[in-house]
Order: sequence, then C-alpha cells, then structure tokens
Amino acid sequence: MSTPAAASPDRTGERAGSAGEYRRRDSVTVVDNVVVSRQPLTATRLNDAAVALVEALPTGQFRAPERVAAETGHELDTVERLFERLATRDFLEWRPSRDPEHRPPVSVVVTVRNDRENLAHCLDALAELDYPDSEVVVVDDGSTDGTRELVESREGAGDEVRLVRVGAPDDPIGIGAARNRGVDAARHDVIAFTDADCRPRPRWLADLVPCLAVADLVGGRVRPAGEGAASAYEGVNSSLDMGAYATRVDPTGRTPYLPTANLVGRRAVFETVRFPERNVAEDVAVCWGALDAGYAVVYTPRGVVEHAYRDAPRAFAARRGAYGASEALLASEHDREDGSVGVPVVALLVAVLAVVGVVGTGTVATGAVALGVAVLVGTAGLRGWRGWRRARRLAPAVTTSDLAASWARTRLSSAYALSREVTRYYSLPGAGLAVGCWLVGPAWVGSAVAAALVGAVGLPAVVEYHVHAPATSRFAYAGYYLADHLGYQLGVYRGALAHGTVAHLRPSARFRLT
Repeated sequence: MSTPAAASPDRTGERAGSAGEYRRRDSVTVVDNVVVSRQPLTATRLNDAAVALVEALPTGQFRAPERVAAETGHELDTVERLFERLATRDFLEWRPSRDPEHRPPVSVVVTVRNDRENLAHCLDALAELDYPDSEVVVVDDGSTDGTRELVESREGAGDEVRLVRVGAPDDPIGIGAARNRGVDAARHDVIAFTDADCRPRPRWLADLVPCLAVADLVGGRVRPAGEGAASAYEGVNSSLDMGAYATRVDPTGRTPYLPTANLVGRRAVFETVRFPERNVAEDVAVCWGALDAGYAVVYTPRGVVEHAYRDAPRAFAARRGAYGASEALLASEHDREDGSVGVPVVALLVAVLAVVGVVGTGTVATGAVALGVAVLVGTAGLRGWRGWRRARRLAPAVTTSDLAASWARTRLSSAYALSREVTRYYSLPGAGLAVGCWLVGPAWVGSAVAAALVGAVGLPAVVEYHVHAPATSRFAYAGYYLADHLGYQLGVYRGALAHGTVAHLRPSARFRLT
C-alpha cells in the first residue's frame, strides 16, 4: 500500500504497505519439503528453494525479508511474495517494521465529558510514560463535574498538560468533533489518542511510535483494567481488543479498524482524514478513510492500554447497544459485504431435507429423509477418501488421525461461528417467531425454533468459557454474555430504524456458502 508523498516526504518510494518482519509460528514444522501448521492443521508442499527460505526464519525470532534475501541470494520480491503467502495461510507470523531510534515528540489527546474520576487515573498513567518528549491535551466537552479544575490542578498544567474547553453543559460538540479540536491544538507532528477511562502502560508510546518510521497509523492492544466479572468477560470478548497477533488493518479482515482508545499516527493523516462529528464509529471512519487515502495502517499487540469497563450489566448492555447501532450508520456510508461466516452447503441442504421430512407426508417425507441420508453418507465417504489420499501424499508429516482430529475441530469451529452470528443478530426475531408459532400454530415449529435458539445461544458461551477459563463464575460470564449479545442486537435494529437501512442484516452481509 503506497503512502501519499505529501504525508511522508522522508519515505518516498518505500513500500510501506508490505514493510514488516516474519517468523515461523510455534506450531509450524517442516518435514520432507512439507510445511505443516498444527493449529489449525494446514499443510503445503514447497520446492527446495522455498523450504530453504522458510528454514531461514527461526521459530522464536522475527526477521526482515531484506535480510533473508541478502543471506540466501534470492530476489527480494520472491522472498516477500512467499512470506506474505505463507503468512496469509497462518504458517508465518507478521509484525510491522519499527525503528527504535524513531522517537519524535508526541501530543496525547484525551477527550472527556463528565468523567473526572476516570480521567484522574488516566492522567496518573500518562505521567508515568517512559517516553522522552510528550504533552497531554485534554479536550473537555462541557463537563460539570470538576473535570476542568482537576486538569488545571495537575503538575505541569498549562505546559505538559493542557486543557482545551469546547462545547457547553447543555450543548456538547460530541466525541468526533472534540478529537478534531485536539488535533488542531496539538503541538507535535505525532498525535496519540486514548480515552478518559483508559490507563496506558508506561511503554505505550515507546512501543508504538517507532512503527511510524514506516507506517502512518498504528494501534496497540486494549486490555481490561480491574479484576471484576465485566473485566473477565471483556478479556475474552472486548470489541476494542484486536488480539495477540500483529496485522495490517483490513475492513474485511481480522483487524477491521483501530479503536481510538489506543491509536497513534502522523498529524498529516488526521488533518487529511478528519473525524466525523458524531459519537459512534468515528474511529472506524478515520481508519477506513486513511486506508482509502493510501495510508499504511497497522496493528501490533505491543503498546498496551488498559480500559476500565462498565461493571453494571445495564450500562454494559447500553454501551454494546451503541456499538450495534453504529453498524447501520457504517452500512449506509460504506458498501462492504464480507459474508464472514461460512455456512456449509451440505449442512444447509441436509437441514432443508430434514425439515421436508418432518413436515411432509408419505413418499415426499420418505424421499427427503432418504436423500438427506444419502447426501450425508456420500459426502462423508468422499471426504474420507480425499483425506486418505492427502494423508498419503503428505506422509509422514501428516497422518490420517491428524486429518480426522482437524476435521472435528473445523466442524466445531464452524458451528461456533454460525451460532455466534445467529445469537448476535437474529436470536430476538427467532424468539419472536417461536412465540408466534406457539400462539397461533403450528406449535411444534415454535418448539423446534426455540430448541435451535437455545443451542445457538448456549454453544458459544460454553466454548468460550471452556477455552479461555476467565476468572469469574459461569453464571457471571453467562450474564455478561447475554447482556453483550442482546444489547448489541437491540442496537443493531434500533440503528436500522434510525438510518433506514437493513444492509448490515442481509444474509449476504453476514454469511457465505462454503
């Protein structure tokens, strides 16, 4: 991805979008020219030259393609294409390039409205930053709780910590506009954003700013602050936490955007792509706008900010509802349909035949059941034969038992993803359908729909609790799980009404046939 020369005159001609380093994932081995990843099970056969390039990457050490190319005598383009292809298939791990000597002055912008207590903790954390030159710009949007007095009483107030007053108690300008005012007031050419309810760790800027030697926007990881049930749940399911692995930001990929709770970038980006003047999804709009403008936008799990989540389930659900409402807004502004959750065609066909078998009578019902069984048996046989052939071709790196275990994990993963999507977007209409069938008939359809919903809602919660073992009880986790998904779903439908669109609810926007 190229970067506008006006924004980065010191990087003219550099391929910022591909700049990065690679290493082999811990689960990857090379056996007889076959590269195998165990989690998930993936294998591919490479020629001798490609194997030599992969073996030049130690498991625990990142290396730049330029260095590998110089050591092996291969063309840089060849090395980069191979590494990128293997990273896309999860054989390699990528991270953005960084220059530890690149440490320019930074302006940290914090927007706040009536959140004095959290802001005090945030300013305490910013005062402990391990970074040579930074200022803090607090943009107060009409607070009435003593926020202004707090900022003005801080050590360094007026110089290292500056207050920008905007809005009025009964007429705030909003989060997006407040961020723009922070950009305008900032003194430095690198601007970092965090929120009043966040506590950046001491290495926050030191970990992220060096990435701007190549990238234009970089975001770090957001982790929960505190040890309550809400924090335990958010440690698994936070929409602000982009995960443990670095990625390039891609609206349809693993990291679709960077939250402003933890965002650092060049002033030129924020002056070119302004925050929309609203209170939701303003960070999404800036990230997508930066990508559309040709800027390099990357994520790294380094540079951690801790976020204080709302503990009360009601407030927790309300916040999730606000996130959900923003989907309709984004759908009306951006025509992006990723169809991220795969639905197996065979499973869908068998489900339809099962319904026909239950609803139909006589020959129709018998034929539907027989055809469904034939499809299941035939598909299982075909996949088994293909798996056996593949195991023979990849042996001894991959065995038949490896493939069988991988098949089971893949089926469970697909069921989890499908169930989670149904829970988050369609469980309330489904519950309404079940109640309607119980009231006006046929009752058995209502019972079938209700049973399916119970399974769809329960499966993800059980899997998440078992896999992640959060430090809270099953009941507390289940409570926040329901508050999360139902609150979000109510927001999704409220947003659809407010913005007059259901584009984000169309099946093509949520599912794809596989």
